[in-house]
Amino acid sequence: MSNGQIQNSHNKLKIALLVDSKIDSKYIYELAEWGQRQHELEVTHLLIQNAPSDQSKIHRAFFLLKKKRFLYLLRAAGFTLIEKAESLGLKHVEGFKNHMDKYDLSNCVKNIISINPIISKSGFVYRYEANDIQKIKDLRLDVIIRCGSGILRGEILHSAKFGIISLHHADNRINRGVPPGFWEVYSKQESTGFTIQQLTEELDAGNVLFRGNLSTKFSYLLNQAALYGKSNFYLKKLLSQIATTGQLPHKLPSFPYYNQLYKIPTLSVQLKYVTSLGFTISKKIVDKLIFKKSYRWGVAFNLGDWKDLVMWRGIKIKNPPNHFLADPFVVSTTNGNYCFVEDYNYRNSRGFISVYKLTENDSEKIGDAIIEPFHLSYPYVFEYQSKYYMCPETCENKDIRLYECEIFPLKWKLKKTIMSDISAVDTTIFEKDGTWWLFTNIDPTNVGDIFSELHIFFSDNPLTDNWISHPMNPIFVDSVKARMGGILFDDGIVYRVSQQQGFDMYGKSCAINRISHLSKSHYEENMVFKIEPNFFNRLKGTHHLHSNGKVTVFDYVEKVRTNF
Repeated sequence: MSNGQIQNSHNKLKIALLVDSKIDSKYIYELAEWGQRQHELEVTHLLIQNAPSDQSKIHRAFFLLKKKRFLYLLRAAGFTLIEKAESLGLKHVEGFKNHMDKYDLSNCVKNIISINPIISKSGFVYRYEANDIQKIKDLRLDVIIRCGSGILRGEILHSAKFGIISLHHADNRINRGVPPGFWEVYSKQESTGFTIQQLTEELDAGNVLFRGNLSTKFSYLLNQAALYGKSNFYLKKLLSQIATTGQLPHKLPSFPYYNQLYKIPTLSVQLKYVTSLGFTISKKIVDKLIFKKSYRWGVAFNLGDWKDLVMWRGIKIKNPPNHFLADPFVVSTTNGNYCFVEDYNYRNSRGFISVYKLTENDSEKIGDAIIEPFHLSYPYVFEYQSKYYMCPETCENKDIRLYECEIFPLKWKLKKTIMSDISAVDTTIFEKDGTWWLFTNIDPTNVGDIFSELHIFFSDNPLTDNWISHPMNPIFVDSVKARMGGILFDDGIVYRVSQQQGFDMYGKSCAINRISHLSKSHYEENMVFKIEPNFFNRLKGTHHLHSNGKVTVFDYVEKVRTNF
């Protein structure tokens, strides 16, 4: 925001958090604390519903007992045990160890208003008396964020300028209900969604303001922790947008909902989940410690253009002992065809960039191009002013770098760091219509999700460190299609290769997407072809494709016995 756009304190977006208690989750506390540090907005009040969650649970318990639904209470108790057990394991996962912790919101939000919901017999629907509604309206709030219990009904939905905004921790087109993050794991869905909406009389049919999804983790609470962190980031981003523009974003299209309303899983579902999770963990341990199995990537190539590619005829480049190869890019000169690859060393768990010379039916390693004391992969090479430049992935070093070729293909020097203090992978730089474009995948939340967010930047010079962020960023928040997997060019048309992540599986498949509109204000693409890992026997995935018209290179992954 420029100085001319910074609002004074009287014009800040006023936000209240609607909560059940001043003691709440780390995510609500982070939201409240963040709201105290912004120039354009402020979390000014806590609206505490004078019906604590425990009371609400007791209310519902009596309702269920009255209806003789003892099994419901039993399955709720069983699911609590699952949460307790998984929370112990989560304590050892960096970044998620505080997922279940509670914090005192009054430490950062001093203004507290108590309101008294009128709770329906079921314990789910909350309404408010006129005097409580007036108390809220007198605060002249711009936004209320629903962070507590209850399906809100009545005039409270209209008691702030922009109404009540709520996070639904699922894609409400396919999943409505509870528990957040569970059913996607149980069903082994490839992605887990979240929805930010302005509430209407129907909780799950509000005005959707933003949707996103991330790759599904293999266990319930791990998945939930990643989901909460990611969605919280985008809620903050949305609030900042409202504060800056003075209006809500356009609502997204609505769709029919065809699934059931998900509830606390039955005892049989819980048993299936626990059994499946136990099997998954046991298999990981057995594969690693007893059978010595590991995912091992490989690279193959064909002479010819990508549109004529027959992948099963691909010529494999042999993996060196204790290494794997991945992320191939090909460059052709008068001296031959050269394939730059990530060369991953299992012994030190680190990749570097090596080069293979490709002939019609064979390949030969000619040397190492770039080795750093941190991991390198995705060795994207482009040409500018008759020189070759490489932009390998240097996410471990928290930057995006350009290397200039001094003697092709093996001698390279660091030219410039073009972005710093950034978790970015698979950066791809190219020129179109006189503008240089930089596509990259960024994890702004630092929850380890580098699969879900595509960002675009542009410049008139690829060597600059002053890239301009595209106004549509992030272009996608979608683990099914956001991550880069290569780039293709054909007669002025640019095709973005994207990766698709599977359930608990990195690099399940890839797709070719035609970029139909690329400008400094707009971006569109359409998927034209999907590549499944069926071209060689016993493949688990494929996530990369590149071609220069003369040679096409791609990768694949197997789960094989190793001696590492």
